[in-house]
Amino acid sequence: DNRRMIEEIKTLNNTVLATSEALRENERLGKLLGMRKAVTAPTMAALVIGDDSTPWYRSLALDHGSADGIGEGMPVLAVDGIVGQIIKVTPSSSRVLLLTDHASSITAMVARSRARGVVKGDGDGRLILEFTMRGEDVQVGDEIISSGVGGIFPKGLMIGRVTAVRKGDYGIFQNITVKPAVSIAHLEEVLVVLRTRRE
Repeated sequence: DNRRMIEEIKTLNNTVLATSEALRENERLGKLLGMRKAVTAPTMAALVIGDDSTPWYRSLALDHGSADGIGEGMPVLAVDGIVGQIIKVTPSSSRVLLLTDHASSITAMVARSRARGVVKGDGDGRLILEFTMRGEDVQVGDEIISSGVGGIFPKGLMIGRVTAVRKGDYGIFQNITVKPAVSIAHLEEVLVVLRTRRE
């Protein structure tokens, strides 16, 4: 009887765990569906199946590829904002260059003041807003969003929040540090925006 009860308890525990995981997954997918409705272009949901984070290169692998309509240059989003851009595609998978990679850059603006600049990755999990003039109004806590300039990322998508603003004695630009809105380490599902640079 004791052995049978132990086995029943194990089975019940496994059922509870599976149910909890399913509820968490449904919640994440529900939020992703909300993001899909906010983007006017067609999108495709994909699962994160791997990551490659080295001092020189930061990317994610997805479980969808060219056979699903995904192509190089397409934006990749999460519930909280921009993840990066597709840079490599096979028929069944694709690779995303993360927003925080040194090679990544996105035209952006401050949501509050509309000051413009270019967000680049620092390779260490943070972002830098470059080419914002000294006289522009930028404050710690400001939201940084995509400007829509360049034709890759739709306008108004969340990039991150300003964590530091420095104006040196010389130069015409501010030094602005931004914390990404998306936590890459906890990312499980993403949306790929099915559009090209010219669309």
